[in-house]
Amino acid sequence: MPNEGAAPAPKTRLGRILREHPEARSRLGRAVGGLLSALLATIAAIGVLLIWHLRRRADLVRSRLGTAPPSPLPDPADLRPEPQKDRPA
Repeated sequence: MPNEGAAPAPKTRLGRILREHPEARSRLGRAVGGLLSALLATIAAIGVLLIWHLRRRADLVRSRLGTAPPSPLPDPADLRPEPQKDRPA
């Protein structure tokens, strides 16, 4: 067997490219890092916009609700049932 000590051929296209051009590994790493940082910045921006939108919408709903008209609460003594005189205590 002629290839006993050699590593098996890479299955992916990226693996083949890196095997043929090992000097491209650092450039590829920087490119992937840049894409990951762009993805992270995009997710953070969407999160900030989502929080802003929800707070703004909550403020709009609250402003439309307005305030309840002032109405005094009933006196708790008026709500108690009167004791029945026929009923034994």
